[in-house]
Amino acid sequence: MTTEQKTTTRRPRSPKPVPAAEKCDACDGSGETTTTVRVGRKRREIAATQNGLCPTCLGTGTA
Repeated sequence: MTTEQKTTTRRPRSPKPVPAAEKCDACDGSGETTTTVRVGRKRREIAATQNGLCPTCLGTGTA
């Protein structure tokens, strides 16, 4: 009388779907923000802009 045993190997898991990352509101997902350049002691604005890292998402583009 032989008894058949079930296999003891594990079945591979199906991967869970990764949720889509939300874009940052401040930089629209680019990771950079544009600010106007200020000069002088009174901090007047001139007609130039500069780019920098987004302070909200720190350059990743995701919130």
